[in-house]
Amino acid sequence: MECFQKYYIHNNEIQTCNNFNEDLFKAGVSVYEVIRIENGVAIFVDDHLERLFNSASILKLKISEDSSQIKSIIRKLIEINRTEIGKIKILIHFDSVSKMQQNILFYFNPHHFPTAEELVNGVSVGFCEAMRDVPNAKMHNTETRKKANQVIAEKKLFEALLVDNEGYITEGSRSNVLFISQNTVFSAPEHDILQGIARKNVKRICINNNIKFVEKRIPKDDLSNMEALFLTGTSLKILPVANLETYSFSTSNTLLSRLMALYDKSIDDYIKNQG
Repeated sequence: MECFQKYYIHNNEIQTCNNFNEDLFKAGVSVYEVIRIENGVAIFVDDHLERLFNSASILKLKISEDSSQIKSIIRKLIEINRTEIGKIKILIHFDSVSKMQQNILFYFNPHHFPTAEELVNGVSVGFCEAMRDVPNAKMHNTETRKKANQVIAEKKLFEALLVDNEGYITEGSRSNVLFISQNTVFSAPEHDILQGIARKNVKRICINNNIKFVEKRIPKDDLSNMEALFLTGTSLKILPVANLETYSFSTSNTLLSRLMALYDKSIDDYIKNQG
């Protein structure tokens, strides 16, 4: 079920989740964000809202609410559900012809945070030959996501990495992917990907800790030169990859372990600063 917990908020009205109607956003165009909640705090909420408004702008859509109003509704949703941990989805639906905002929904999404075993041993991923039509906009139910979901189900993978028509690895279908080689973190260029909030935080951590961070196009042929590979995402934080098709990677790489610890600290510091 898309809507989790007891209540959701639709156009500023509190509703019970058993009345949630997924047909509301099957037609038209929708932009969305998914925000991690820890200790009742919306983690990196300003970064998420900046991307939300950017997604709408790219698609020439105008969101009726401002950031302060959206933050207030997020706080209300956490309060009425009495929930300290999880994921909140903000989905804004527009008419595809008039481009006018029709619905804005706030609701808790079912979440899967990585298990302790996955964090230690890593996960298996594969390739999906596909590209996002508008990489920098976070849009709901794209054809690329549907194709990737099929690959994930057929191959029993944790995630599918998107590969463009020139053979370059761009991102995961619902995550960003980063690589480690010779104490350097590599990522696809920002204009080629959805600029994930977790990835943004990893980049910030690298800069603040004098860790070399390089943006470049990563061909599949370069995988044999990579020591470690990891996914980033709202639910995942930093998640090691053990296998990518026929390639194997270290899940105990020193730099990877350091980044995971620094990322956890960044969330702890963020929560403390909200108190």
